[in-house]
Amino acid sequence: MNEVISKIVYLIKKEVNFDEAANLMIQNNLTIEKLSQQTLKLSQLDLARLADKILQKK
Repeated sequence: MNEVISKIVYLIKKEVNFDEAANLMIQNNLTIEKLSQQTLKLSQLDLARLADKILQKK
């Protein structure tokens, strides 16, 4: 798991900061699919909330 994905997981699981996690996803041009393939630590609900934040920011 690379450093950016680790930071995204940390922001979601430990800090519950979906806004900052969404910003990192956009800045690094990551997709929800790539994120879910790289880690099993995020639930479907986590991924759905993250996707909602990404869509709000675009």
